[in-house]
Amino acid sequence: MGLSDLNFIFRFLPAFLLVYFLCPAKYRNVVLFGGSIVFCGFCSLPGAAILLGSVAVNYVLTRILDCRKSPAWRKGWLAAAVLFHVGVLGYFKYMAPSLPPGISFYTFTLLTAAIDVYRRAERPPRSFLELGAFAAMFPKLLSGPITAYHDTIEQVRRRKITAKGVEYGLSLMIVGLAFKVIIADTVGILWHDIRTVGFESISTPLAWMGAAAYSVQLLFDFQGYSLMAVGLGSMLGFRLPRNFDHPYRSLSVSEYYRRWHMSLGRWFRDYLYIPLGGSRRGTLRTVCNLLAVWLVTGIWHGVTLNFLLWGLALGFFIVMEKLWLGRLLDAHRGLAHLYVWFLIPLTWVIFAVTDLESLGIYFTRLFPFRGGGIAVNQRDWIIHGKNYLGFFLAALAVSCPLADSVWKRFWNTLAAKILLFALFWVCVYRIVTGLHNPFLYLGF
Repeated sequence: MGLSDLNFIFRFLPAFLLVYFLCPAKYRNVVLFGGSIVFCGFCSLPGAAILLGSVAVNYVLTRILDCRKSPAWRKGWLAAAVLFHVGVLGYFKYMAPSLPPGISFYTFTLLTAAIDVYRRAERPPRSFLELGAFAAMFPKLLSGPITAYHDTIEQVRRRKITAKGVEYGLSLMIVGLAFKVIIADTVGILWHDIRTVGFESISTPLAWMGAAAYSVQLLFDFQGYSLMAVGLGSMLGFRLPRNFDHPYRSLSVSEYYRRWHMSLGRWFRDYLYIPLGGSRRGTLRTVCNLLAVWLVTGIWHGVTLNFLLWGLALGFFIVMEKLWLGRLLDAHRGLAHLYVWFLIPLTWVIFAVTDLESLGIYFTRLFPFRGGGIAVNQRDWIIHGKNYLGFFLAALAVSCPLADSVWKRFWNTLAAKILLFALFWVCVYRIVTGLHNPFLYLGF
């Protein structure tokens, strides 16, 4: 059960909100934690048990890490916490037949609690319930955004529900649902059709259109989920962090990943890159730290070699930008935009195609310097372009910063409410008729 599932929208969510809003404030964490476990249980009963076990172990470890013991003693227990959580995540990612729902995200969330308590940046959770409400919160459980313990725990302890927060949150949820169901799922059909035809049988223009289609699908699928999560959080009295900030207006790959999946980027910066030394220990160490972060990023996303290649490729370009390319891009903004728009879709192709032989074939269609493909219809891109041009243009329009300005100004007007009402029922219709897929990032 995901956030765009009809059972969630029309059954779980109304029942949960009714209990949550009616119960006294001091019991809302009980409802939140209990509801989140039920939500996880609908996705997978064993997954709910693994989540409970992870929270329980982390609660014990954070209490131990708060003890007034020697630095070496505390560092040993921190290592135990990291090994436990990373070990559990690694086992299910690489050894088990299926991935428990949300484990990649709540593992990183729980690690922030252990590390922040170790650093004395925040006191340990006051109760198992408090830690559970923080880590298992169902809006962000399956695909983030990842929240740091020191940024969020006070909201778990004390928050206020307002009518405006509920109204705004509901509006964000509908926009996120529309991003996912209307744009991501529709453009995703093009990528699906290309895979069905076979990479060796598509023209070069269609190969580039496919790379653009997957890039749009992934952006609006994941951004849609994040908007729904932030909106649900607002309805519950939380201020969850923004996860996307117009990544395609970036002037470098480095900037792109400061704007894309921002909560994961902050996690790697604060809990891996800076502890490794960041950029404080000379150029060689900086390069090694950046490559290490992107290697881990690739491994975190998946078990196949394409994810490793994806992470290392991004690490390479980010290192090049750090060493010399960044100065060139800063001096030529038009060139910088073209660089990002050219390179990022190529890296998403590496991300999307898990079989290396198929990946190689796709790149020969993108850059047809050798061979002409098999049974290629040279006009295939025109046929598909007519079907999807409107959705590409819609994606472009709502991705512009101007769209944010219009949203902030008009979201609470009657016209906006009518539009949102219509969008919601269009989404429901598309889900009912099967024109809908699960969120892509649920697989990570």
